[in-house]
Amino acid sequence: MKFRLLGPLEVVHNGHPIPLGGVKQRATLGFLLLKANHVAPTSQLLDALWPNEDLPASAKKMLQNAVWSLRALLAVDKSPTAPKLLTQAPGYLLQVDPEQVDLHEFHRKADRGRAELTAGTPERAARTLREALAMWRGAPLADLVETGIAWPELTVVSNARLDVMEDYFEAELACGRHQAVLGELEAMVEAERLRERSCGQLMLALYRCGRHADALNVYQRLRQHLVDELGLEPGPALQKLQQAILGHDPSLVLPEREAPAPVAVPQVVDRDPVAAAAPPPAPVAIPFQPGGAPQHRHMTVALIQTWLRDGSCDVADAPEEEVDHALAAVSAMVRAGIEELGGTVATSIGSASLALFGYPGTRQEQEAVAVRAALALRDCLASARLAVHVALVTGNALVFPQPQGHGGPPTVSGRLVDQARHLLHRVPQDEVWICDRTRALAGEALVCAPAEGGAWRVECAASTASRDTAPEGELLLVRGMLDRTLRRGTPHLVTALGEADEAMGPFLAGVRHCAEQEPAGPLVLTGVASADDHLSAAAQVLAAYCGIEPHESPDSARAKLARACERVLGCDGHAVRLLPLLQPGHGVGPATARGTLAAWRAFLRLAALHRPLVLDLRDLHLADDDLLDAVECLVDDTEQTAPLLVVASARLSLLDRRPDWGGGKQHAATITLTPQAGRTSRGLRRAILSAVDDSTGRLLLAPKVPAAPTRVVHRRVVRAHCHEPGIDYEAAHRNPAAGLLPSGPRGLTPFGPRRGGTLPLGPVGRDSVVGL
Repeated sequence: MKFRLLGPLEVVHNGHPIPLGGVKQRATLGFLLLKANHVAPTSQLLDALWPNEDLPASAKKMLQNAVWSLRALLAVDKSPTAPKLLTQAPGYLLQVDPEQVDLHEFHRKADRGRAELTAGTPERAARTLREALAMWRGAPLADLVETGIAWPELTVVSNARLDVMEDYFEAELACGRHQAVLGELEAMVEAERLRERSCGQLMLALYRCGRHADALNVYQRLRQHLVDELGLEPGPALQKLQQAILGHDPSLVLPEREAPAPVAVPQVVDRDPVAAAAPPPAPVAIPFQPGGAPQHRHMTVALIQTWLRDGSCDVADAPEEEVDHALAAVSAMVRAGIEELGGTVATSIGSASLALFGYPGTRQEQEAVAVRAALALRDCLASARLAVHVALVTGNALVFPQPQGHGGPPTVSGRLVDQARHLLHRVPQDEVWICDRTRALAGEALVCAPAEGGAWRVECAASTASRDTAPEGELLLVRGMLDRTLRRGTPHLVTALGEADEAMGPFLAGVRHCAEQEPAGPLVLTGVASADDHLSAAAQVLAAYCGIEPHESPDSARAKLARACERVLGCDGHAVRLLPLLQPGHGVGPATARGTLAAWRAFLRLAALHRPLVLDLRDLHLADDDLLDAVECLVDDTEQTAPLLVVASARLSLLDRRPDWGGGKQHAATITLTPQAGRTSRGLRRAILSAVDDSTGRLLLAPKVPAAPTRVVHRRVVRAHCHEPGIDYEAAHRNPAAGLLPSGPRGLTPFGPRRGGTLPLGPVGRDSVVGL
């Protein structure tokens, strides 16, 4: 189990992120990790969870509930080094191996880098400090900071990062790479205007770049800030540096190294005194681009090289033109696969494609996503008898956006692209290699082995979940809350947020399975919210409890409702308040709707006393405020206990309307679901194998048509006109005589060449489709 504090709070177990619940539970874990292996007094925890506000009467109880939930979360790890959350006066103690916390790993690497810098090995120090800084994914505990938390401990951690950045700049300057760090130094000095050390480093870098006036202007700006804000002058070291720049002190120029070892591409050329005194060359101006000024963007770049293996088609005997058409089809397959997996293909040159991950915006865990995409693409193309070489690097690239309204991918250049190109030359066939920074940022999501030149060979992703497997960590949390609901008779609310139905479906199926396995036999009732009918979810739950069928007559429905009310309440008078839920369209006013939902809520709480209930309420992002209030009140009402578990599923947009949904409640938890990586590979495989003959493994190209241009149809066209749901294309291809393939638009057959066997290579004919 790994704990990540250098960015949004994350807990990863066996390559899977574990859901951490609501804000108070996450804040409790974050504070205990900052105090790892030290007792955190209860008073400090309470002040940390409710800063600058009066403590609620139930604050200690809420803290105890958060600790209880965290212990259940930590119990997932069964290893000998599993962390433990102990009660120890005067508060709580989180016992955890420092190697499991990224903050401690950062400090360890930083200390090693500083020792290497002191020992006079700046090259090694720069590499070590760069690794330490690469562990950061954003501000420390960024998700908690967004909620208003501003602990002093976080300021200490942030300042530690700034100190390491200054150590890194010092090592790079000692190596003569002043131009390489100039942009980062300028950004840091602009953000941290009163840090004299980084200011001095920027002055030195500018001086060595020949920008003497700019170096002196940096000093003047800092002095102005110090005088205006603090009434202080710059320190002696900075004043001495200013005087050295004014006097062109030779000690400021990096001394030449003795007998340097030859390198393939020299990165730094030390200047002799004559060259240093010469006027600096004019900077190379970047031409104006209609799409806007170029920007340095953090992203992962993938270079993908594909070749036709011997046997994948008759390469040796085929004319050159036909092989070119085959390679064009392969490039189209690669482009479709990259876009299917969330990437952007910036360009394709011959059999090489340049793909971007993290553009147009930086995405969370983009490095792991990019590598998983590369692995899936490699496996799919290998099954098509195509040789593949993939190189991935992560860093800042120079991006030129397309002009507004033109669409299309951006133009990308810079050292990052060159780094990917150099790495690709060393990648063996059918392997995926990544740079050291990509591996560091991907963390435990990948299984890697060292490769030559400091690169890493990716063996596989850390997890390959099957299509129908529900997420274990999330279900463990639900199972624990269901158990507590049944044992204590306390209502609980679990909110599952996610944008992908493919992730939500297995989760909800797993919840139902958990409920069905309970000896107490809770009744699972499902309701789906609708934007057109704001009472639909409540009506479906009530109908399911009463046994009312969808097309049952009104008289029969009222009779079943009356019997249910008499069984639950002892009389049938309550049924009148619930009748609006059984009316088609539920055409009632707001006041009546709120009264009906109040009656619905009271009915369910009493019904749960007769038999435990699990409410499966779906698509709550479509529900109106009255229904959302009713759902929350099912858990908030503490006047009466009831074994009732509410599982609410919704899109993330629910939090835009109700930012405090589930937050701070004693018996509520919120989890976020993401699609599983295994499904991505299967979807890509289906898309790519559409262009491969199943029996021979040959590339499937359409027959020759005279004077017909090459044309590849976009994958949306293929989906709309060829990939009809319910058709087993693999079976259809193996048995073309069965007539299982449908006809495409304008009388076309989507995979026409299969009916006549494998055709020789040739250009794609008019209105033909190459499967993407």
